[in-house]
Amino acid sequence: MGMGDYSPGSVWYYAPNKIAPIIFIVLFFISGSIHAFQTIQHKSWRTTLLLPWAAALMIAGFAIRVVGAYHTDNLTYLIASVVLIMSGPPVYALINYFILSRILYYIPYLAPLHPGRVATTFIGLDAVCEILIGQGAWRMANSSMTTAQRQLGAHLVTASLSLQCALFSAFGLLAAQFHYRANRAGVLTKELRVVLYVLYVSATIVTIRCIYRLVEYVMGWDSTIYKNEVFFWIFEAVIMFLNTALLNAYHPGKRLPRSNSVFLAKDGVTVKKGPGWDDDRPWIVTMFDPFDVWGLISGKDKKTQFWDMSDAELERLRAEKKARKRGVVAGLLDPFRLWGKNGYIGKHIGRKKEQRTVDGDVTETMKGAGKTTDAV
Repeated sequence: MGMGDYSPGSVWYYAPNKIAPIIFIVLFFISGSIHAFQTIQHKSWRTTLLLPWAAALMIAGFAIRVVGAYHTDNLTYLIASVVLIMSGPPVYALINYFILSRILYYIPYLAPLHPGRVATTFIGLDAVCEILIGQGAWRMANSSMTTAQRQLGAHLVTASLSLQCALFSAFGLLAAQFHYRANRAGVLTKELRVVLYVLYVSATIVTIRCIYRLVEYVMGWDSTIYKNEVFFWIFEAVIMFLNTALLNAYHPGKRLPRSNSVFLAKDGVTVKKGPGWDDDRPWIVTMFDPFDVWGLISGKDKKTQFWDMSDAELERLRAEKKARKRGVVAGLLDPFRLWGKNGYIGKHIGRKKEQRTVDGDVTETMKGAGKTTDAV
């Protein structure tokens, strides 16, 4: 039986291949293990920690697909496999966002966008994609649902994939703009070039996979693409394994600094340690105003430009940042940093208290002066 032949009673339409998913389980397991080892070796937790997780999602999806291949009439296996496998590629895209963010932290004076805002903006929108996929994939794969319900699922997945394609395009333009600026400034090292080229290839692979899924869901579950398993193995399994293998061969953690505080001076040679390029605005504000238009208009953004400071000034800023650093418990209890003297809400309350204290002192002083005058 071929990979596109109809199998009576199969919720997959065809009889799923029993050997191919086992092969990819082994491949992704090896790849994920290497990712975990390299992440530990290079201590690149913030940048590449999700690589093993992305591989784990693919492994789980393929494992359920193996079981489904022996129980082709069981809809649960089909839905679970589809949702898990479709959740893996967006995580790989998420890793690309982290990689670009780390590059921008390293050369902040050429960043077209605040590095932290790259993370909050793209990750927030990527989370929307994951929610849409989770809600749409199981509806579309569930053949027991009505045509209208399955069509709704297809629309949700289509919306998610369209948003992903738009995100990847914007991401590519952002990376290319930085690449152009760094190349003109002559500060693009060999290692950074490698990371950027790998980033482009990885983003292209994820985009191709996204387009395949978009075409599949636009054409519907009665299309040739949906009913032929070979398309799935080429444009989902093989292409995503090439992506994870690429990130193994050219692991970004090996070529990027471990800390966001480390940056390259404008001479393109000297590596310095600064306070890190923090964004003190509430995270929800960074979502809706990633370019900090108000900061650019008011000139507030210029106060954060530490790369032109002397070593003594950098040391002072690092000390101030260390003094403001919160403990693990405080971070868990108040993850959005709302309270405390440096919290988004707490600091405003503190200012009001200070103002009331000052006003009270002024009032008392004036009363005292009035009594003295009366006595005279």
